[in-house]
Amino acid sequence: MAKKIRTKPPGPIGEALRIRRVNVLKKGLREMARLLDIAPAHLTDIEKGRRSPSDGLLTRISDAYGIAEPELRAGWSKADGIVGEVATQDAMTAEKVPEFLRTARKLSLEQWDRLIGQARRMASGKGGKSEK
Repeated sequence: MAKKIRTKPPGPIGEALRIRRVNVLKKGLREMARLLDIAPAHLTDIEKGRRSPSDGLLTRISDAYGIAEPELRAGWSKADGIVGEVATQDAMTAEKVPEFLRTARKLSLEQWDRLIGQARRMASGKGGKSEK
């Protein structure tokens, strides 16, 4: 499989899928639905924005269309399951995770990478100066 694209598609995600399926992948609706193991009507509903996929189907769409999973998740406003799992694991994280995400909302890719590195160091006990 070719490298998955990571660009923000123009317009709604369903429309971007339809355009990619027809113009790039050269696949008909029934053929793609068969590859995804769903009914053609289900795929039509996804492409027209009337439905959003389950996590399992989202992963299959990522693979079949060659679109990076984070791009699809962003297009459907569907966070990875781990986000909810971590955010609700206890009362402290239920309070702190939303605060953290609001604070970090406008970070650049480089800043996110540095922040993730710091979190990894802190979780492994090698957190450095900023730990209290």
